Amino acid sequence: MSEKSFERKIEEGFYITAHERDQLAAEKRQLARKLRYTEHLGRLSRLSKQYDVGTVFFAAMGTVMLIMFDGKGPRGEWWFPAIALSMIAFAAGIALRGRGMISRKKAFQDRYSSWHLF
Repeated sequence: MSEKSFERKIEEGFYITAHERDQLAAEKRQLARKLRYTEHLGRLSRLSKQYDVGTVFFAAMGTVMLIMFDGKGPRGEWWFPAIALSMIAFAAGIALRGRGMISRKKAFQDRYSSWHLF
């Protein structure tokens, strides 16, 4: 083997090694992007479910309190329906925040799902 062909093979080896290193770095960046995407989408999904649970809980508690209030009690029980209605209003507020979270999740999916992630 001549000295020139040996040097040429070494240069080709360096080129191939550098090319493979660049490919691995690109794959690493792509996998990191996928991981960030799925983690953020998971966080948005969990928050959305928490808002749903909060809405159902406070709406149910307010409704039960209104059902239990019969209106025939003494005049000092004005706070019972007031608390019930405030719980229902709180549930409505949570529901509105939950709707915002759902629209945020959809906007995130619309914006980033078109990337060639998968």
